[in-house]
Formats: sequence, structure tokens, C-alpha cells
Amino acid sequence: MAIIRDEETGGIMMIPLFVDWGIKRCNIAGCRNKPTTIITGEDAEGQGQFGLCEKHWHYLSDTPGKKEIRLEFDQFDAFAATTNPRPEVQ
Repeated sequence: MAIIRDEETGGIMMIPLFVDWGIKRCNIAGCRNKPTTIITGEDAEGQGQFGLCEKHWHYLSDTPGKKEIRLEFDQFDAFAATTNPRPEVQ
């Protein structure tokens, strides 16, 4: 398993990887946040990868002990669902 993360620039350098790998959201079931981290490695079908948002990254990396997660893959795009950050600009 490999963890790909960019903490120095707030994740901006990760955007090309998210696009190339088709990661459009945090893949934790029920979460619709933008991903900031990529987890990649071997799964039963070969190479697999998924995205984690900042909240789930910290939960999984900062909390000691074994954890079980459920992943969800669909067509939801957290980047496209973002509202205009400057509402005064239309």
C-alpha cells in the first residue's frame, strides 16, 4: 500500500493525479467530501486506489488501533458539486 499526499501546498499538486486516476470524491461510504489523499495498492483484482478526504485521513492515521472501513465507488464528483466560492462573482 502506498499513501500519496501533498501537505505542503494544501493538496493543489494532487489535482492532476485525481483526474488521471478518476478519483472524484472521498471513497469512504456516505462521505461526499473532496479527496486530499490517495491510497493505492494491490487488491483482489490487481491494482486499486481510492481517495480520502482530510477528515477521514486524520481519523485513519491519527487514531491508534485497527479500523474497518467501507468504501463506495460511484459517479459523484465532489469537485463539480462545489458551489461558487465567491458568490458575488457570477
